[in-house]
Amino acid sequence: MTAEIVVANFYALRDPEGFDRAARLLVRRMRLQGMEGVRSYRFSGSDPRERRLVAIYDGAEAWVAHHDLILAWPETVALRAAARLVRTDLYGPVPPPVLDWIPRLGLGRMLRHNGVPVAGYPEARPAPMRLAGSAGRRAG
Repeated sequence: MTAEIVVANFYALRDPEGFDRAARLLVRRMRLQGMEGVRSYRFSGSDPRERRLVAIYDGAEAWVAHHDLILAWPETVALRAAARLVRTDLYGPVPPPVLDWIPRLGLGRMLRHNGVPVAGYPEARPAPMRLAGSAGRRAG
């Protein structure tokens, strides 16, 4: 069985109404065209200038396929135009296919694994990260 990957994205909003509209449209389109391997995909936020997305994927292949599919969608482009991504937290194992994709997302120092900043990424590529508690290793 493939280990699930949990992702939490934190956004600072430039256009709260535009972000919320884009998020609703993105989720609607995903339900129609792109939910395979995505167990959960939920936006939330109580502050008018912040939102977060928590997504759970069946594993690395689902995570990569999801990003390959949605990044060019107009809904995703609108969401990114309405907010600045502040931080991305990854929980669970982060296998090589995900590590290979991370630089394409431009996460840099915004990336955390199990709540710990991933220092030095992408300069050093470690062995696949494991769930905290087993080793809790950080990249870098």
